[in-house]
Amino acid sequence: MQIVLVRHGRPAHSAAPWSTPAGMKTWVERYNAANIATDERPETLVQLAGSVGVVLCSSLLRCVESRSCLSCECCHEPDPLFAEAHLPYPDWPIPLMPSRVWRIAFRTAWFCGFANHTEHVDESTQRASAAADKLIQLAEAHDSLLLMGHRIMNMLIAKQLRKRGWSGPTLPLLAKYWEAIHYHKLP
Repeated sequence: MQIVLVRHGRPAHSAAPWSTPAGMKTWVERYNAANIATDERPETLVQLAGSVGVVLCSSLLRCVESRSCLSCECCHEPDPLFAEAHLPYPDWPIPLMPSRVWRIAFRTAWFCGFANHTEHVDESTQRASAAADKLIQLAEAHDSLLLMGHRIMNMLIAKQLRKRGWSGPTLPLLAKYWEAIHYHKLP
């Protein structure tokens, strides 16, 4: 059996390169609303999607659009179970810093329990556990599947798959856009 976790295509995101902590709300909203850069889709991923039993995706726009770029038969509705664990942010009006710095700082803080304006890491982990159970059930029924997901949620799901005896990379956190990470288990 095989479960393939794929990070969505690169969003054509035009948010400000600098932000205050409170301004990260707008950054997140623009990121979530951005269409993907469809011209970057790898042909090998289209072939992979055509070879698996089921192709699933998160309910967020960037995953729905990425899945549609794969030109595959998709009988499953986009599922919020696979949606990204959103970036937390405080309501501070200062200081102004590069958005990238805030993203790294707030994601690191999220892993330590900071969850202002988003679900807690523990809730995301529970959701990832339920997502792994669903993926395993579908893999057992179809032998293979592909999930078009997100960097953080795919990492949390991968951790749950490995706990359940699936083999694959231990740290898929560094997955690039459109990158496929494979997990296997003998039936």
